[in-house]
Amino acid sequence: MPRRIGVIVAAGRGSRMGGTKQLATWTTAEGPKPLIAAAYDAIRPICDETIVVLGHEADAVAAALAGRPFHRVDSDPDAPMFESIRAGLRAALSIDHAATIVLHPGDQPEVAPSTLSALTDWSLQRPVQAIIPQIGERGGHPALIPPQIASLLIDSHCPQGLGEFWLSHPDLCFRVPVSDLSALHDIDTPADLAL
Repeated sequence: MPRRIGVIVAAGRGSRMGGTKQLATWTTAEGPKPLIAAAYDAIRPICDETIVVLGHEADAVAAALAGRPFHRVDSDPDAPMFESIRAGLRAALSIDHAATIVLHPGDQPEVAPSTLSALTDWSLQRPVQAIIPQIGERGGHPALIPPQIASLLIDSHCPQGLGEFWLSHPDLCFRVPVSDLSALHDIDTPADLAL
């Protein structure tokens, strides 16, 4: 079974939040925690190791992960998000060139265990495709990306982001229908914290 390495993308400035959204407080069943810590904990059950891509207020965001083990990768907070994704993928393949990458945004604090289970099952059944949760007509997170597609992404030019890549290469991904709305719930504004 391939190892799975989480890549959490958390380099942005969070301008729509009005501050460093990675440090915003998210309420969980275990109590309040920083958003970045909630995102980390959301995918931790299926990851053997985790990379966190940091940029804006990098040291403060790293400190908010309080005791959670991770590999730190730095990225330009003003660059397009795809550059942070690329940096995380490079780091993951340098750790294990055969690993499946669990790509997850640092502003998505929850994923249902049933979604994680479905994604990992399909990843084993379709090892040469990226596995993406699908809620209605929308794709969610995390995406499980096999190493050969991660290498292709590193070499790709995607000015419109990762979504453009999947739409342009539908044969490279398999979308798993799930009913888990949390797989879509990223936090961009203060109002999102209340949902």
